[in-house]
Amino acid sequence: MENLKFNAVAFQCFSKEQVKKINKEIKKNLFHKEPQTEAAKNAFKIGDFFHIPCSPLMKLLHPWLYECQLINKKNFGYDINWDFHIETLNYNIYEKNGEYGWHIDANEKSLYDIKLTCLLNLSEETYEGGEFYTISSNEEKKFTTGMGLIINSLIAHKVTPVTKGERITLSYWAHGPAWR
Repeated sequence: MENLKFNAVAFQCFSKEQVKKINKEIKKNLFHKEPQTEAAKNAFKIGDFFHIPCSPLMKLLHPWLYECQLINKKNFGYDINWDFHIETLNYNIYEKNGEYGWHIDANEKSLYDIKLTCLLNLSEETYEGGEFYTISSNEEKKFTTGMGLIINSLIAHKVTPVTKGERITLSYWAHGPAWR
């Protein structure tokens, strides 16, 4: 596990073979294409983004989701509702020229707030471009196949344009009671 500057934690979670198995199962469970989300209304993004139910994938994704909980406990300490059985995940596919401009992951609802952005790199092949940056650092965050990356959702971040290949990620936004 690598603790990065400014509230980001990266860790290796799955092998390439496990990533292929996860992608195969996800493709069976694609729910619907995501409309522009409340969390990033003003962000420029190019790619295909899908909602998928978390529940059918729990056995495969358990190591990642469990690690997200442990990292929160050790590094962030946020009050989070880990309701995987009712949650959806976002499956994000960035092909050539796909990108996601600067944004934070937040919502406007007063009952809960997004506390952590939990990402999993599910790219099966090496891609070029598609680097992950946070506004608080000029350094690219290492984020390769099978890796998890967790950041404080209020830290602005972006994905640079993919120049070759396909970058595939899974996103989970960990919610908790509204910030006080």
